[in-house]
Amino acid sequence: MNRSVLQRGLPLALAIGATLAAASAQAKLPDGALDPAFGRRGLVVTDFPVNDDFVRAVAIQADGKILTIGEGGGDAPLHRDYLHCRLLRFGADGKLDAGFGDGGQVRIKLRSNSQPAACRALAVQADGRILVAGGNKGDALLLRFLADGKPDRGFSRDGVQTLDAGGFDEFYGLALQADGRIVAAGKRFDADSGQDAVVLARYRGDGNADRGFGRNGVVVTAHPEQAQGAGAQHVLLQADGKIVVAGGGGRWNLIARYLRDGRPDPGFGKNGSTVDRITGLNAGAQGLVLQTDGKFLSSHPIVAGSGVRGTLLRHNADGSLDTTYHRPDLEISGRLAPQSDGRVLVVGNTAGAAPKPGRLQRVNPDGSVDATFAVAPIDFGGNDDYFIDLAVPGGGRMVVAAWLSDENRIGLARVAATTYCLADPVNPGRWIGFSESGWFSTIDSGVGGSGQGLLAQGRLRSVQPPGQPAGRALSAGGPAPAAYRVDAFAVTGDVRGFGFANVSKRGSAPATYGLVDTRMNDPACKILPGR
Repeated sequence: MNRSVLQRGLPLALAIGATLAAASAQAKLPDGALDPAFGRRGLVVTDFPVNDDFVRAVAIQADGKILTIGEGGGDAPLHRDYLHCRLLRFGADGKLDAGFGDGGQVRIKLRSNSQPAACRALAVQADGRILVAGGNKGDALLLRFLADGKPDRGFSRDGVQTLDAGGFDEFYGLALQADGRIVAAGKRFDADSGQDAVVLARYRGDGNADRGFGRNGVVVTAHPEQAQGAGAQHVLLQADGKIVVAGGGGRWNLIARYLRDGRPDPGFGKNGSTVDRITGLNAGAQGLVLQTDGKFLSSHPIVAGSGVRGTLLRHNADGSLDTTYHRPDLEISGRLAPQSDGRVLVVGNTAGAAPKPGRLQRVNPDGSVDATFAVAPIDFGGNDDYFIDLAVPGGGRMVVAAWLSDENRIGLARVAATTYCLADPVNPGRWIGFSESGWFSTIDSGVGGSGQGLLAQGRLRSVQPPGQPAGRALSAGGPAPAAYRVDAFAVTGDVRGFGFANVSKRGSAPATYGLVDTRMNDPACKILPGR
């Protein structure tokens, strides 16, 4: 680290360190290790009288509690006339939260029929309310619950909202705007034409359709050039409020971007979307991540010889396929989750004959597979344990949700994956994340200096200011024309600690991260409660 930068930041770091003397420490585990403080040696398996569960999604609350949603919870393994879903909440220790619903579970029972029915997506609002999305009786479905698991009667009057977009409709993904509005994405299947279409809907905080979005709150976009699967499985929001969806099927990959009011973004792809036909592609996007430099990563299974492997595609901010990206050769394909240093986690299952063990892999920003990420064996005890989803909260741990197919149970694993995050409470949208690998990323709220869009690799070394805990220092720089300089310091090994950083980029005002709060493994680099 540049000595002058270190000297400027040291007095502030010492002052911050003095105020955090009571910081809660958490032992740092090596990347890939199971967390022994979670469940039984890092693993949790549900055990209900009727184990007919299939898990679809996992989410983490701000307090560290874990939510899962999926089909299950009926009085018998087979229930043709009803959609049964089970919403579960676990404490940070892996035990069912007795204060949630009925002993940690909320059983959802809705009259159904022969149409596809499922609870597919899960999200937690800033106020702790819980959203579940899916489909039932041919309509898209959106449910909201209070923080204690009770139905939210202030949401569409009874906590249930449905959408009929003119076909067989389902929601697959959820995104939450800062103003409380809810964006749901999915697909519509038209039985007459045999075509799928993207369905995008936005709701106000009370559950009613947002009439200022699309047509009465709904946007339907058909892609006739794509023979099948032209729906949205994933949705995310950019910092400027634009909405990005990904999906597709077969050999087709679909990514589309919409303006805040639901119109297709004319500056993205062709008329707001890009449809790629990739040789060897075996399905549409199974995961979607927005990089801090504005590019998009999507995950896909690829036919390779007699088997199926996985890879990632990268698209530029304008929707064009990034042909410079070195596509990784992965053993799996599935959901994606970003780390704050710019690396991406992939969860999925190996192909071939049973058993099909679930796997976790990590990809570096340059497209190379992170060979240093050695994950401990995750064995829930079943013959076929399918890894379905993962969530990356703060605290240096990630949570993997699995379906144990031979027993129809749900399994959770908590695995270490550490990054260091510096977030500025004066300007909370600005942060820098880095890791022992040297990879780092920076982003900015657009106020008070710009560190936005940096995604690169620097050099780390150990630093120990006098009288303070040891920390890690990052130094990095880039060449013209967009020359930059990054110097950062973070205390390691603590969930709550201190650090500082300076980011300068040619053509932008320098960003000085003064009062900061280091966190481990938080992709959003949020400020800790109470700061």
